[in-house]
Amino acid sequence: MLIPRNGPRRRRLLAPVLAALTAAATLAACGSGDTGVSAEDAKNQATDLVKLLGVKDGADLGGKVDFKLGAALTLSGPSAANGESMRNAIELAAKQIKAAGGPTIQLSVKDIKGPDPVAAKQAASELASERVPAKITSMGDGLGAMLADTDKNKILSLDGVGGAQVFTKGTQYFYGTREVAPSDAVPGALEWFKRTRPEGRTVGLVGVDLGPLNAAIQADMKAKIEAAGLTFNGLWETVAPGSQDYASMISKVKKNEPDLLWVAFGGAAPGAFTAQAKGAGIGAELLGIEFTQEAVKASKGVLDKDGFKFAMDYFDASKPSNPLAKLFAAAYEKAYGEPADFYAANAYEETLMVWDLIRRVVAAGGNPSDSAQLKAALEKDPKFASVYGGDGGTVGTLQIDLATHGVARRPMGVFEYKDGKVKALATYDVKGQDFRLAD
Repeated sequence: MLIPRNGPRRRRLLAPVLAALTAAATLAACGSGDTGVSAEDAKNQATDLVKLLGVKDGADLGGKVDFKLGAALTLSGPSAANGESMRNAIELAAKQIKAAGGPTIQLSVKDIKGPDPVAAKQAASELASERVPAKITSMGDGLGAMLADTDKNKILSLDGVGGAQVFTKGTQYFYGTREVAPSDAVPGALEWFKRTRPEGRTVGLVGVDLGPLNAAIQADMKAKIEAAGLTFNGLWETVAPGSQDYASMISKVKKNEPDLLWVAFGGAAPGAFTAQAKGAGIGAELLGIEFTQEAVKASKGVLDKDGFKFAMDYFDASKPSNPLAKLFAAAYEKAYGEPADFYAANAYEETLMVWDLIRRVVAAGGNPSDSAQLKAALEKDPKFASVYGGDGGTVGTLQIDLATHGVARRPMGVFEYKDGKVKALATYDVKGQDFRLAD
């Protein structure tokens, strides 16, 4: 089924309709005029893209390949806007790749909702029946619901939303392409907290209820808090995915208020929670695990007025860190009429990763529709181009850690949003390496 496309603002209004359509099997050929990317723009961008990726002259770009690419995205519920930005970015990359002389990427999009475990399992089943060799996935592969099927059906899966969470370990065909949210960001963030709030001692958390997965994540967070010389105060309050009623949670926070409160929500939820917490008089230092404009809207002015701090691998579309990031940010905004968020940035670089793997398999005389060959190509050389890191003249590098299936390094930091602007408060890498306070 072909998903209709309209202007960026109208697409937001039509999100529920689009989500309903994508709940069915939606195999649509990218490059058929179904996105906001014009053929002329894609061609011009493709020329620069090939140069930035360092593709050698005469290399086989995979132009004869028809490649089925799955996408498991949150296209309905509170995170619908984030899933749509990912789909936009994948389609942008697919058009650029085709215009560059690369493969025709047929994109099959599945809605995993909030994520909802039933929807996630259904998405996994449908993608398996379509025999997709690879997928761009999210939320720790549907908060774990898709992981067993990912390995059973050998679908190479790249997750740029949840990363390689504790509960994803051991899944052979799953790779996290961003920092583990929030685990990888915690050591550096706690170092920032200690340096800027030396009187602060206690740490607590509010977030989404992940059921049986909570215990492993809590143990990981508690160990990192203790390693930093701080104290976990026992506050670990959660709500169901999709809920934005935090009254009961906030009441419990007030009874056991820590000095630092991790706000472990995604999408619009950090804004809604912060507005309610501030209104209730919570005085703890709030630190989110991500930031999007959806959160700003949900806060109804609170984030602009009071500010919001967050620790993550933030993609700043207004200040791209390298030439590939600059090309992507400009192309995305031109196509869709709004700045790219980190959901889009990560999905874009993952699609380029898939193209890289296709080229490697083709160059070796193999079959790029064989997921085992794609996986072998990744393991042989786990380095890829990235829209993160680098500098004004050098494209960044994304390197997969073959032991953890997460990222070996990832530029991240503590940031603050206020009055429409984001500024860095501290920067660091995985495990808090290379930590420094911002000037």
